[in-house]
Amino acid sequence: MKEEENLMLASLLKRPVRDAEDREIGHVEDIAFDLSANPPIATDIAVHLEWTDKIGDLILPRTVEDIVLLFPWQELESFEPEAVRLRHVHPQFEVVSSEGKTFARRDILNKQIVDEEGNRLHRVDAVILKQEGILLFLEGLQVGMDWFPAGKRMQKVVGRLRRLYNRPGEANIIPYEAILRVDEEALIIRT
Repeated sequence: MKEEENLMLASLLKRPVRDAEDREIGHVEDIAFDLSANPPIATDIAVHLEWTDKIGDLILPRTVEDIVLLFPWQELESFEPEAVRLRHVHPQFEVVSSEGKTFARRDILNKQIVDEEGNRLHRVDAVILKQEGILLFLEGLQVGMDWFPAGKRMQKVVGRLRRLYNRPGEANIIPYEAILRVDEEALIIRT
């Protein structure tokens, strides 16, 4: 994949995940981001495993099917269009807790966007990411699609944010710099 290519979160979900022996072990379920970084950077990858009998060094009482585990980003060997490749052989992966993590699919996609005063603006229609080598960054939030455009009020907000953050060519995209925080019920942006 070429350097600095923008892509949609939806294009990564369900992407095959392969271990160090090139066996397909599952698919991408979600990606965690550190929103305090500038720009927000991917820190962990949630992988939906088809099966496992171990988690790291822990042997499970029975084989588990249909489980999602969270791997630190350092577990990735490569991030390619056809598959995500891991450094270790299944099931010898380092796993981490999801506690306190912000996930692009679970916590951002389709979340209600509100301004600082609590006014409901729109829902997040797509999460825009930027890939630089193996690193992945949160670039922005798409509001409105060609076939279902955002309302006039939201278009004005996006236009103002594009000017404020010097993003002239990004129609319908809220820059990551405008994200103040992600709460349980809403994503709060600076307007």
